[in-house]
Formats: sequence, structure tokens, C-alpha cells
Amino acid sequence: MPKHKKHTTHARGAEAHAKGAEAHARGAKAHARSPEGKTIITWIAPEYISHRKSTKWYVIAGTVVAAVIAFAFIYGNWTMALAVIVFTAVYQLTHTYHPPKNIKISVTELGIRVGHMFFPYSHIQAFWIFYKPGLQTLNLRVAKNFWSDIIVQLNDQDPVEVRSYLVGQVPEWEGKDERLGDLFLRLLRL
Repeated sequence: MPKHKKHTTHARGAEAHAKGAEAHARGAKAHARSPEGKTIITWIAPEYISHRKSTKWYVIAGTVVAAVIAFAFIYGNWTMALAVIVFTAVYQLTHTYHPPKNIKISVTELGIRVGHMFFPYSHIQAFWIFYKPGLQTLNLRVAKNFWSDIIVQLNDQDPVEVRSYLVGQVPEWEGKDERLGDLFLRLLRL
């Protein structure tokens, strides 16, 4: 057998071996594709609602902040004055230079993915959907180290479809209303 044919046969064998390894890798990826299970519902929504603020809002907010700082100085409470200044600066910088990102939300067979965070159904104590004109949120009571609520914007996602699936996975907290703190923040457009 000539040398070049032997080399060709060897090359075909290596090529077939590479294709077999590639197919095996694809098969392994198919089995390990999603440890979260099949995606049932998915949508894109902002991380949080960013409210437009008018000049009037900034004038009122600036007046309130200045008054609080003035009272803190008058009563010798330097720590409070410093805390208000730092809080105001951080709030303004955060909202100016870090607008809300659009994130992908997925309801899967095994849990809910919100951006890069995954919440298995076993860690979700309850859910409720808050629905008012202009405001639709999916709220999750999650138990990790402590109780915390995750608020997910529904955007244009049908709340009935989300509720219909989740009601079979997690207890629904019926009649739960918006938390007082969230209401306060929304009314002040923070």
C-alpha cells in the first residue's frame, strides 16, 4: 500500500474519531443542557421601574434634604447629616449612571430564573401577583438565610398565564397587597 493512501486512511480515521467525539459532546450537552428543567414561560423586563422626575420633584426633594441636613447641624447630629448627604449622593449617582437593565425572566419546570439568579420552587414559600393599571408584578417570598421578597416586573407578560402555571408549583398568597414601603417608594417616585 502506498504511503499517501495509508496517510489518507489514518486521516479519515482521525476525522471519524473527531466527529464521534463531537457527537458525544453534543449528546452530553443535550443531557446537561438545563439543570433548571424545561422553560415554560419567558419574558424580558426591567430590573426595576425607573420613574421620570420633573424639575419640581428635584426642587422639592432638594428642599427636604437641605432642611433635614440643616436640622441635623442645628441639633449637633453630624452623623445624621453625613448619612443624609451620602444617601442622597449614592441615590443620585446610582440612578443617573446605572439605569435599570432589561433582564430575562424564565419560569421553568424546577423554579424561576430572574436574570442570573435561580430560585428553585423548594425555596419559594409563596407567590402573589400585584396588578394595577401601569403596575404588574410577580412577587416571590423566598426563604434563604432570612425571609425576603423578590419583585419581578411582568411588563407585557400575561399575569393569568404566569399565575395558572405557578399555582400548581407554589402556594399562592391571595389578597396580598403592595407592601407599605414599596407603596411609599412608588408614590415618592424613588
